[in-house]
Formats: sequence, C-alpha cells, structure tokens
Amino acid sequence: MVMARILKSGFFLFLLITLISCQKGKFKTNDSDFQHIFNDLVKSGHKADVTWDAEVHSYTFVLNENKSIKSFGYQSHSSLSSKDYLIEIINNTDSSIVYSGGHQFSSTDISYVAPNSQINLQSGVHYTLNRIQTNWGQYITETIGHIVKTEQSDYPLSYGSLTITESNFHDDGSSSSWQKFKALPRVDLVFN
Repeated sequence: MVMARILKSGFFLFLLITLISCQKGKFKTNDSDFQHIFNDLVKSGHKADVTWDAEVHSYTFVLNENKSIKSFGYQSHSSLSSKDYLIEIINNTDSSIVYSGGHQFSSTDISYVAPNSQINLQSGVHYTLNRIQTNWGQYITETIGHIVKTEQSDYPLSYGSLTITESNFHDDGSSSSWQKFKALPRVDLVFN
C-alpha cells in the first residue's frame, strides 16, 4: 500500500515536471520585436503549440532600418539539447548566406546565444532565417519546436522594425512550399 502511494506520487511528480518543461505559449516578456509579434498572435487567439516535425523551421523577414543581430533565442527538444542547431540567415536578393552557425539551446526554456560573428542586416532586404536540425537521431518527431499557428491572411506580421512576410517548414534540401504560412516558429531574433 505504501509502495503504491510512493509510485503514484512519483508518477504525478514526473508528469508535473514534464508538463512544466514542455510549456507552450507566449514569451514571458516583450523585449524584442519578434516577441511582440509572437505574443500578439497568441493574445489574439492563435493556438500556440509544440509540434511540426520538420528539419527546417523558417521565416522570411524584412527590416525598416539597418540592424545588427545581438542574439538568437530558441528552445531545444529535450533529446537534442546537447546537439547543435544550425542557425542560418539567407539574403533572398542574391541567395547569399549572411550567417551560418551551430548553436546549442536549453530544453527547459528558451535560451539565447550570440552569433559567432557580426551580422549586419540592411533595411529593405528580404532575409530568411532557418533553424535547421538534421542530427535528430531515431525519430523525426524530435525536430518539433514551439510554434503559433497562422494562416496566409495573417501575413505580413509587423512590430517595430521587423516585418515577417512568410513562414515555412520543410526537410533540409527540400524547397517544399505546401506548409508555408501554416505557423510561425518561435525562433527569436534580438537586435542591437
């Protein structure tokens, strides 16, 4: 009887910890333009979730003034917290890679990392930010991430100097577009 109570209590404690570590929803703060956009979508009734098993989670954006990137924010899947996620920024005008760097993120909450080099972005240029994870082990479901569901009619999404014009989810090396505009991945960009 005592053992059954201990096991039951242990199970509920495990369940509680799991639920807390997998919290989904809006950011706790509004410190970046991206956080404002993401939080405003959640506040207006869009569903936040932890889903979308695709190697690439991306969004395309444009700035209304020149900016440099201070940090990237992301929350890793629990089984991938010791593996690098490739963060890539592509200049869509000439398809050049503006930034490409591997970074590890916490699995218990969003964490922030500085880029490995200076990233200067120009006003009026369309860029695509890619969060890429191809080292997912046995199950593609480990590539899921925090998102807020959207529709094409929600775009463009703007706050401050940032305008997000589209989002997409696909496997690395694929240019599939059937999942465009379906959700906004929670990959924060913080500007200086």
